[in-house]
Amino acid sequence: MLRTISIISVLLLAFPAFSIAPVSDDIGEVAVQVDAGSITETALSAVKEEYTEEWLGKYAASPYVFGEAYSEILSSSIPFANAIAGKERNGAVDIQDTETGSVLSFVFQDGKIAAMLFRSNEGL
Repeated sequence: MLRTISIISVLLLAFPAFSIAPVSDDIGEVAVQVDAGSITETALSAVKEEYTEEWLGKYAASPYVFGEAYSEILSSSIPFANAIAGKERNGAVDIQDTETGSVLSFVFQDGKIAAMLFRSNEGL
């Protein structure tokens, strides 16, 4: 039995595709490894900072348009206390605050946030 467990452990370490990633009901499969320079890394950094004009310049693809559309939501929802990221899909990534259950879904264009969607579980 111990030998079987050892073999399975070695296979999971050697072939991470066979390992099981945690899953969130709100964001799906959780990204357990974040690559440097990825949109996931950018999104996680963005939700950990307070929303300011500097934030817009640093993260938004079109700061003026983005600010007009999303300032109210972002100023009341970030920074996230405990952020986790879903797996990247088609230039988008979902970030969840595990403390509140809130989710920000970011769509990226040329490495910057071009659009977003906010979902909150508060009050449910």
